[in-house]
Amino acid sequence: MLARAAIVLNALLFACVPLSWASAQDVDRIAAVVNDEIISIRDLDARLKLAITVSGLPDNIESRRRAVPQVLRKMVDERIQAQEAARLKVSAGTEDVARGLANVENQNRMPPGSLLTSLAKAGVDPDAVKDQIRADIIWVKLIMRSLQPTIKVGEDEITERLETIRQQFGQPEFMLAEIFLPVDSPRQEEESKRLGERLIEQLRAGAPFQALARQFSQSGSASNGGVLGWLSPSTLEDEVRDTVMSMNKGQVSSLIRTGSGYAILALIDKRVAGETFVGDPLLSIVQVFFPIPPGAPPISQLIEKAAELTAPLKSCPELEDMGRKLNSEQSGRRDGVTLSVMPQNLRSLVTNLPINKASPPVSTGNALMVVMVCSRDENATKGGLPSRDAMRRMIEDERLELLSKRYLRDLRRAAFIDFRL
Repeated sequence: MLARAAIVLNALLFACVPLSWASAQDVDRIAAVVNDEIISIRDLDARLKLAITVSGLPDNIESRRRAVPQVLRKMVDERIQAQEAARLKVSAGTEDVARGLANVENQNRMPPGSLLTSLAKAGVDPDAVKDQIRADIIWVKLIMRSLQPTIKVGEDEITERLETIRQQFGQPEFMLAEIFLPVDSPRQEEESKRLGERLIEQLRAGAPFQALARQFSQSGSASNGGVLGWLSPSTLEDEVRDTVMSMNKGQVSSLIRTGSGYAILALIDKRVAGETFVGDPLLSIVQVFFPIPPGAPPISQLIEKAAELTAPLKSCPELEDMGRKLNSEQSGRRDGVTLSVMPQNLRSLVTNLPINKASPPVSTGNALMVVMVCSRDENATKGGLPSRDAMRRMIEDERLELLSKRYLRDLRRAAFIDFRL
């Protein structure tokens, strides 16, 4: 990469016609140069079609004009990330992408193999879908290899954080999701504001929040549909806190100007810290991860095989024994875990899972996960505190998110980026 920051901003508005109506000569023009690689108008057109289709926006001139800056910047970030990954020999192969597609289908409760088919019927180029999934996988692999090993959480820190949570008992907590549009220059101020206003219009018209977040949000939470988890007022920026405190469950905020850009928030749920909640029991579970090696068979065959191996098991010790035989470091038993602090994919698996019954296998990217509930205590609250293991993971996730933002910021500053539109 070039050791300088040279971002050349020309015009970031489209011409007055949609890209898909442009001539063959136009679609081969350059939209941006990222170091020594180009993003063509054809590439941008395909990603715009994907973003607009998935987000439920009308495919018209105005939608495209407003979406272009954010979509193009996201593509530029993906190229920067891919170039860094190539330098460090991190890659995502065909099987990685297939598992990523299967994971998206599983999250959206779609039949296996139906995602690309349904999007193709809407006129979306399947390669654009695969490129976006590949970019997400590469970045996750990169930060897990480069940043995750540097994060160390001490026992004193966990104790201190748990005590802070205890002191906040009786205060409200909010389950939030966000769409974040950064502002790095005066010109981007107006672009981000206009796009944010347009997204709010679509949200109020019924567009799915998580779909818009995946395509347009410039936060690390975008790949998770913008979901931030449970937050207390003290963790929120001043500009955000008053808005959130006045929102009702299921409500979407107006456009909020923060210190670094514009945010749109959705209040998924609210609760009082430390209270006992119906449907928020303590669980003991066993997780088993089946590693997916390079060159493995199609994901559907692997899921079928994992289900065949685990479905006959009738107890947690049996599943634990299988995990030990697989020699997977992530496999094992977890006791006293509060349902509400579990990751969304795990929570959805165990919520209605009968005790001592193996769950269906689900893809986690590099492995297939099977879960069994050993016990479920509907009345125990454990003082409303998460377990120490859960608290450790929460702190690690916070640090990883912060470090990944700094990593990408430094890569941007060191890159040569030339917008040609």
